[in-house]
Amino acid sequence: MRSTLGLAFVGCGAVLSAQVPSSGGPTAQVLDRRLREIKGGLLVVVDGPKGEWKAKVDALNADPDWLELDLGLAYYGSKAAEVEALLRQKYLAGPRPQWVLFGAGPRVVATGGGVPEAKALAKAVEESGIRSTIQILREFARRNPEHLEARQALCAELRSRAARRTLVRTGGKVDPLRSADEPFDFAQFQRERDAKEEAKAQDPQEEKPPVQLEPEEDQAIWGELADLLGRTFRSGDWLEMVNWSIVPDETAVHSPLMRAMSRAAVPEVERALARNPGTWNLWQIWLGLTRTDGGKPIRPLLDTLVPLPTYSPLAWPPYPVRDAYVKDARQRKDWMAIRDLLLPQIESNKVWEAAQGKTEFVFKKDGKIQEVTETGDYWRGTLEPLVEALVRLGDTGLADDLVRSRFSEHPWAGLPKRAETLALRCGQPHLAAQWGALGQGR
Repeated sequence: MRSTLGLAFVGCGAVLSAQVPSSGGPTAQVLDRRLREIKGGLLVVVDGPKGEWKAKVDALNADPDWLELDLGLAYYGSKAAEVEALLRQKYLAGPRPQWVLFGAGPRVVATGGGVPEAKALAKAVEESGIRSTIQILREFARRNPEHLEARQALCAELRSRAARRTLVRTGGKVDPLRSADEPFDFAQFQRERDAKEEAKAQDPQEEKPPVQLEPEEDQAIWGELADLLGRTFRSGDWLEMVNWSIVPDETAVHSPLMRAMSRAAVPEVERALARNPGTWNLWQIWLGLTRTDGGKPIRPLLDTLVPLPTYSPLAWPPYPVRDAYVKDARQRKDWMAIRDLLLPQIESNKVWEAAQGKTEFVFKKDGKIQEVTETGDYWRGTLEPLVEALVRLGDTGLADDLVRSRFSEHPWAGLPKRAETLALRCGQPHLAAQWGALGQGR
């Protein structure tokens, strides 16, 4: 029988044996396999027919008490009935809507027929002794201090948790939870990602100094990761680790501890770049560290590096840092540097396409080609800075040709407005009127 809190605890040592064979559709089978493989904890939520719990389950990701638990969460909506059958047959759960908290084994720790609440889940975790992924990795890394794979995995988990906690603490927008039974929609993903990038590119708040965490909360959120990364860079072990585990998340700009760690680590990375200036991973690390510490001009560093004599002129500066190079040049109003970097790339691409033909990549799902929505990536990264440079240098004819050609071949809906705004910023109202009218009548 469920308690008035909607919470039923199962004995901590009880592991429900899988006497009932896995049945039902593939969604239930995928979950069943996942449950057999979990090492930490997983909260499984099967919603009602109308998705009654979705909004409140989404809210868990903005609850500090939930984030502190560091548990997995699998929410089921459209295929909830299929998963419900598995949970009732094999794990003796109640009817949906229902949630089940699993530990390793899989072991049912608690169930509930009311919306899951972070404080009740925290109590269940404490009484059952469920270990989080971070706890498992931390203990393993302590026993095996030379195991760099363990250290990089721990860094990645600590970074992910700190980023989520910082986002909530600083009032950032928390994305809705993606349902475990929802097929991945690439076109929708592209639209959502592009909308975020476009909002970021146009947000005037972007230049304001980021809010800094207070020392006590900074230590609680980022302290362990900052210490671990600091020791990793000082020892030189970072050279053997993959960059995604040691590059700070964007939210690390709010952490004085991470900023100090990044500032101290940058010289180590720059020494490595002097030995190997074309390495993508090293540049990604340098960009992440300098971004965390408030940014650093890239031109002085590039001027100290020696590229290979066999490089094509188009290969320097290295591709990974071109966005940073262009941003630096725009701040210095070095329009010729931008034109000399980006225009040869475009001209080279046109010649190549004329000789070899155009190559298009498509995405298929179940044999059907998926629509790939045009995005503003090319405009933001290449065309906008180049067009501005050309207009500033007086070559409005070439700028107009580039804008019209791009929109004709890749009609991103945001281009006319963005081009119009750029022209007005450069004092070209005639161009602004023409570019703003692109696409009208289509």
